[in-house]
Amino acid sequence: MNKKISLGMAVSIAAIVAAFAVVITYTAAIRVFDSRMSSVTERQNMYRILSEIDMKVRQNYFGDISENYLQKNISQGYVLGLDDSYCGYLTADEYQLALNESLGYTFGLGMDVDRSTEGCILVNVVYKGSPADKAGIQAGDLIVTVEGKDVLTVGYDKAISLIAEASPKVSVVLSRSGKKSAYELTRSKFETHSVSFRETGESIGVIKIYEFNAKTPEQFNSALNKLRNRNITGLIVDLRDNSGDNYEYACEILDTLLPAGKLMSVTDREGNSSIKYTSDTKFIDLPMEVLINEGTDGAAELFAAVMMHSGHAESFGTKTAGHDTVQELFQLSNGCAVRITTGRWSDDLSDAMAEGKVAPQFEVGLTTYQKANRYLLSDESDPQLQTALDRIYSTIAAIKEALAEEEDDVSPTDSTSTTSDAMASTVRSTDDTAKETAVTTTGETTKKTTKKTTKKTTKKTTKKKTKKTTKKTTRRTTRRTTRRTTRRR
Repeated sequence: MNKKISLGMAVSIAAIVAAFAVVITYTAAIRVFDSRMSSVTERQNMYRILSEIDMKVRQNYFGDISENYLQKNISQGYVLGLDDSYCGYLTADEYQLALNESLGYTFGLGMDVDRSTEGCILVNVVYKGSPADKAGIQAGDLIVTVEGKDVLTVGYDKAISLIAEASPKVSVVLSRSGKKSAYELTRSKFETHSVSFRETGESIGVIKIYEFNAKTPEQFNSALNKLRNRNITGLIVDLRDNSGDNYEYACEILDTLLPAGKLMSVTDREGNSSIKYTSDTKFIDLPMEVLINEGTDGAAELFAAVMMHSGHAESFGTKTAGHDTVQELFQLSNGCAVRITTGRWSDDLSDAMAEGKVAPQFEVGLTTYQKANRYLLSDESDPQLQTALDRIYSTIAAIKEALAEEEDDVSPTDSTSTTSDAMASTVRSTDDTAKETAVTTTGETTKKTTKKTTKKTTKKTTKKKTKKTTKKTTRRTTRRTTRRTTRRR
């Protein structure tokens, strides 16, 4: 039986509901207002103190005041107050320099240096096309004199300051194999060559990425294509001492290497996560490894973490720098800029991280001497590279073993049809545990990743799956698709 309520009762209920809604809205508004007023009050107090300081200084300071210098240091002091070493205030000139570096151009001498074991300045890297390169300076040279001052006498730090302060020209004396030569270098703008490559060992390609900028993806793809034309059987990406912070270009290279998936997501200060970069279905079907160390920073850390998280590469070396936050540049009305931390990228990659750093799956350290001369180590004397090579050789051997088993298991008709489009099953074993890390086909074929199984079980499973899958995928995978998979992007 339906009961009717009176009009008065309905009005009363509606009034109660409305009052309740008003109370909730008012409470929320008060909290927001209090929060904003607290922030406003704090800012007012800050401005008031700063105004008092300014008044006292202008009334009593004995010396001259440089308004530009004062404004610059006040701005720098504000950003320093954030207690975030990745944030900073940039003058107009520094801002333009940062933009140029992001685009792949640098203004300077074109050398990376460090303290030698003797206390001199050791040249680690000379960038192609730079003033140092054009002058004939080489990696391994020792700078023993700067602006007429002996480096050992004034000390390493002071000598570096002398180089920085001398502009645009700086005079140095270098020692090479005991022979000294004088040079006068002039700072200039030059294109940054952020990628080098070589073939080492048994047909293994090594690509070294020094930093990430707008030109790095093109240089990387060029290096990769040249190595693949040499029929390399594996790839090692060396990210040691890469301190670049251009995540966009790191993800562009990841897109080349990895199949479809998420590459980078960022969590903002409100805890909201958003996907920034993804990869498409095209990928590189080679066994891959990554080298990292304590100098691997920012975008290079993301690169290594994503490669590990995807299951398509393992990492070797030591823990990275621990820079898992994202910074953005914001230009100011006076042409200057501030670099501010706006988010964190590591939340979705916790399996590759340890205490905010990327932890290598195979930790391989260097001796004190090797660290001091790491840029001068040969491939044979580099323990981190050698460990990665041993691992990748094992992977390649497992691939060949799996392919041989497929040939034994597949009928003659199937074998003929799979001559140009064979499926490779990558089997990796660590101690008594095996990881089936990739069942790779060219073009758009599916990759099966990271299934833990014993080596014995893996061999049996590979036989059964390969025969069935190869028949299906070979018919779908055309020569045109193969070219799309491996073409230069």
